[in-house]
Amino acid sequence: MSVESRINVCFCYQNARDKREKPAGSRSLYSAEVRHYTVFLCGPYAAQVEAKALKKNLTDKLLKSIQPPSAGRVVVTDTVRPGLRFRVTSSGKKSFLFEKKVKGGRRLAETLGSYPELSLTEARGRALRIEVEAQAGIDRRKLVEEERATRAADEAQARRVGELLNLYVEQHIRPNLKAGRSREERERQLRSSLMHILDKRIGDLSRADLQAIVDAKAAEGKIPMANRLRAALCAFTGWCWQRDYVDLDPGAKVQKGGKEKPRTRAPSIEETTEIWHATFSMGALWGPLFRLIILTGQRRNEIARMRWAWLNETGQRIEIPDSKNNRPHIVHLAEPALLELASIREYQADKGIKSAFVFTTTGATPVDGTSKALRRMRDRIDASRSALGQDPLEHFTLHDIRRSMATALAGAGFSEGVVDRIQNHVASGSRPSQVSAVYQLNEMLDARARALDYWATLIACG
Repeated sequence: MSVESRINVCFCYQNARDKREKPAGSRSLYSAEVRHYTVFLCGPYAAQVEAKALKKNLTDKLLKSIQPPSAGRVVVTDTVRPGLRFRVTSSGKKSFLFEKKVKGGRRLAETLGSYPELSLTEARGRALRIEVEAQAGIDRRKLVEEERATRAADEAQARRVGELLNLYVEQHIRPNLKAGRSREERERQLRSSLMHILDKRIGDLSRADLQAIVDAKAAEGKIPMANRLRAALCAFTGWCWQRDYVDLDPGAKVQKGGKEKPRTRAPSIEETTEIWHATFSMGALWGPLFRLIILTGQRRNEIARMRWAWLNETGQRIEIPDSKNNRPHIVHLAEPALLELASIREYQADKGIKSAFVFTTTGATPVDGTSKALRRMRDRIDASRSALGQDPLEHFTLHDIRRSMATALAGAGFSEGVVDRIQNHVASGSRPSQVSAVYQLNEMLDARARALDYWATLIACG
């Protein structure tokens, strides 16, 4: 089939008295006087002919006479200013466009404005300016994009540290950190350390600001805490950098507060027994809490936030659904541990407390202030020793007593695997494979129960 038959171009000579009719199925591109004929196009190649044929010396008379097509659009290219185009859509909208390749860059296609609001003379003037810029290698669209990006960056960096810290807490800390002491401590840690610069622009936050915070904590002799604080600050600024609130991460090269010495303190059985007896001076709430931590060998936060729903009295155990390593954990309860839970029930009944939490003062939240209570107990131990003319007890933490338990159980012949599972460690040497995990979980329950019964007898009955 020939091009003529496919495109079906019909030329009808202009005559004001003639009645010209559009061929059936054709698309009228424009009906203006163009060298004494009107052009009608139809068929699949209409767009190609449109692009090639409609190059004219644009005049206002020509522009005003071009009628909207029934579908699609009409585009006429100016021969006076190459690249300038006049477009008419089926809705009747008329506008100027200009297309030009930037020297050494991409091709620009820009809408100049609507006609007749923008005149033909103004359109040619704007097209000329763009052409001059393009020949000089200036990409005005790229300049606009860069300006927009710069403005957005300036606006982002103008946001205050306090504002972004609130976003960080809402979008990262609360959704991603497990509810409890660790999450609350991270939020408190950041707000406290950044309090003096919360109104500072995030773009002005420097590495020196962050290093000063870490160094100040290290100067108090709290090296581990300084390093934990550094990690929290760096996580916050890294989050800001990943979201383009800062160009460079100010926390990237903040140094640690110092080298930490691993804690190895493990109170002896005699010292642990002394601590056990001292818990009876801590009242009806803190005393049972400390004794249950000692008897079970669990992390203090997991016992402090314990719920009654975790207690399986028939099975004589606690079933922690979400322990530190994000795994369910079963803890056997020796007879002394069951007595402590019974005393807590009586305490809550006497106080009229109805709560889902075992250790609580408000009923709505777990108990808070464990560190302060532990300091009071240490002071009472030292006061008792002083009255007997003895030296103060070497500083200890509740976590140190976990080491005492592990040492005593290992010395009594209980395997490393049993001790690890009691304390919910994931130790490489005793970690079960996926195949044997369920088997060992159930098989070691009896061994773990025997070990905890032995520990309770050693400490509570010693």
